[in-house]
Amino acid sequence: MARWEKPYKDMPAFRLADLDGKVWNLKRLEGKAVVVCIWASWSAPCHMLLPQFQKLYDDLQGREDVEVVSFNVDEDVSPVRPFMTKHKYTFPVVPSFVFVGQLVGFLSVPRLWIIDAKGKWQWEQVGFDASAEGWEDEVRRRLESVHSPAPGS
Repeated sequence: MARWEKPYKDMPAFRLADLDGKVWNLKRLEGKAVVVCIWASWSAPCHMLLPQFQKLYDDLQGREDVEVVSFNVDEDVSPVRPFMTKHKYTFPVVPSFVFVGQLVGFLSVPRLWIIDAKGKWQWEQVGFDASAEGWEDEVRRRLESVHSPAPGS
């Protein structure tokens, strides 16, 4: 069962490198709304969510006012790249076992975070319900509800 919650704390500043070496920095993401999928390669619910997340990533990839990224929480990241290749996933993957563990205290996945253009953590979805229809529409609705376009966009 999945549930949406308002986070009870602020998103701390982070500076984390993805599997390709690109650095993701919360401060540099200001001006964009951010969707973050927290997942693990060993999690069956994540396996159900990730095809939907890939579709969301593909649909939002062209928008200059939105970033979509995933934080992987595998303690050993060695299986992550082969997992991505096997499933033909193309979204960015940031190894973040320590960061996510320190932030949420206990690790249950999958999770989805929505951060507004000012860097404020606005929404968290805990879990994923594969039988629920309209997941992408709900994510988009929540994303747009916190989105404030950067000046000039």
